[in-house]
Amino acid sequence: MAKISPFQAALPDLSDIISFDDFFGSAKRKFPLYLSDGIYNQSKEKSFYIYRIKRPHRSHTGLLACTNVLDYINGKIKKHENTLAAKEAKMMRLFEERQALIKPILLTYPNVLEIDALINRITTSVAPSFLIPFQDEEHIFWQIEDPIRIQALTKAFETHVHESYICDGHHRAKTSELLYNRYLKSKELETNKAQFNFMLVAYFPASEVEIHNYNRVIADIGSLSQESFLNQLGAYYNIEQLEKNYTPISKYEMGMILEKKWYKLRLKKTYWPTADTPTKETLDVHFLNKFVLEGILQIEDVRTEPDIKYIEGPKGAFSLERKVREGKAKIGFNLYPVALEDLIKISDEQDTLPPKSTWIEPRMRNGFIAHLYKEVVKD
Repeated sequence: MAKISPFQAALPDLSDIISFDDFFGSAKRKFPLYLSDGIYNQSKEKSFYIYRIKRPHRSHTGLLACTNVLDYINGKIKKHENTLAAKEAKMMRLFEERQALIKPILLTYPNVLEIDALINRITTSVAPSFLIPFQDEEHIFWQIEDPIRIQALTKAFETHVHESYICDGHHRAKTSELLYNRYLKSKELETNKAQFNFMLVAYFPASEVEIHNYNRVIADIGSLSQESFLNQLGAYYNIEQLEKNYTPISKYEMGMILEKKWYKLRLKKTYWPTADTPTKETLDVHFLNKFVLEGILQIEDVRTEPDIKYIEGPKGAFSLERKVREGKAKIGFNLYPVALEDLIKISDEQDTLPPKSTWIEPRMRNGFIAHLYKEVVKD
């Protein structure tokens, strides 16, 4: 059961900010300075925050809260990505330097009618508490201080949200676990380190999460000629040359640009997965890595290969085409996005997605709301 808690958020004084883009763009680096300068003030009341992100083409609405780190440790919050020790160590230093978690961990869960209704009732009957324009988005917040509404949301999550899934923030979650264990061992979690029991999360139901493809461009194809590369590729894919760029419309398809020409690739049915295939091995990115990058191009480790660059799906096929036409890449692949259902299955199977498989929206930002590890309430 999801154990969510209201919290005393640290909120920026928006009247002190001249440029929101500059301020929040630098919050990742300058948060301790902003906090000490009094730009952030800690709320005196424990609250939840309904959080709506309005983008040019759609909006996403969820709930900001704290949740117990034990939910993550005990597997109620599920992951699909392994973390790196070096990044964990860096993030540990940042957390302790900031004495705060300034960017929420993005979680999703299957829609719950009762929770959807509670959130909708508030957003349609109460004016937002504050709004932050940032880049081409609007970030809108409703502060929930009413004990009755806090109790209703807490009970609804505890009753209906049995498991949730990390969409973004695996390293933030793992670092929260490491800090929790450190202070559990020193027996400080019950005293001056009590806030390390909790981590800042953003719960967005499945209907509010959008998964895009995460595309690749590769600097060159080694010593292979274009003809040789296409011949080898033809062992795995049916290849159709096209007059314009191609965005796949179903699983087992890819768009490919090579030497400024576009191709539609369709995985041959011989290689389609069977019913007992692990979910991560049914993804198009798996076949690209296995057959093309590792097989044909002989790339030993796609995770560390400097010749592979990643381009988020919302930038479209044109972004791949531009890289190739400008000579910054030899070849580009436009992938079909991973389904949310597959991400959930992989998490349930305690497996991991191939690296850089998904570009997930909404994007969490630094510094809009922070969970402090120490009290700084001011008069």
